[in-house]
Amino acid sequence: MNYIGTSMNPTLKPGDRLDTVPYDRQEIRRGDVIVFISPADESKVVHRVVSVDSNGIRTRGDNCNRIDPWVLSPDQIVGRVISVHRRNRRRRIFGGFWGSVFAGTARALYAIDSHTSILLRPFYDRLARSGILRRLVPVSIEPRVISFNHSGGSELQLLMGRWVIGRRLPGMARWHIRRPFRLFVDEDSLPRNPARQRS
Repeated sequence: MNYIGTSMNPTLKPGDRLDTVPYDRQEIRRGDVIVFISPADESKVVHRVVSVDSNGIRTRGDNCNRIDPWVLSPDQIVGRVISVHRRNRRRRIFGGFWGSVFAGTARALYAIDSHTSILLRPFYDRLARSGILRRLVPVSIEPRVISFNHSGGSELQLLMGRWVIGRRLPGMARWHIRRPFRLFVDEDSLPRNPARQRS
């Protein structure tokens, strides 16, 4: 399956092709990245296991501050993610102890980055609004928008060369553009997200 979303950044990125294996009789471990059927809407979700006990299995995205609200049972788990394919390269996805270490480190770095960005945000916003750096972008990698249709509606992605630099999911109020790429994008000229599909 292909990964979409941001809840598992930086472990997974939109467009990653996931290699998954069923658990069969293997033990589900804290730190594993799993694919499971969401109790909320029966869609497939990819998150990391944060606890396994007699009550069930709890999960959280590496890019999320809160644990998911549901408790899973083993029959809701499709399998474990063991690797991803990104830009013609295969990357191993660690589970268990090392998976937990990776997730904790990623969250700590994200917290540091968030505090730093608060201090620099006013300068960054002014520079982005000025548009000075947009003129430096070569034509070959000028930002372009592509659309993906899935069960929840149409997702828009902003590409710069081969990199996905921004996304707008159905229902999102605005584009989410990764730093420092807002410096090179005229956000006001980007299309609005199509309305959420109704069944």
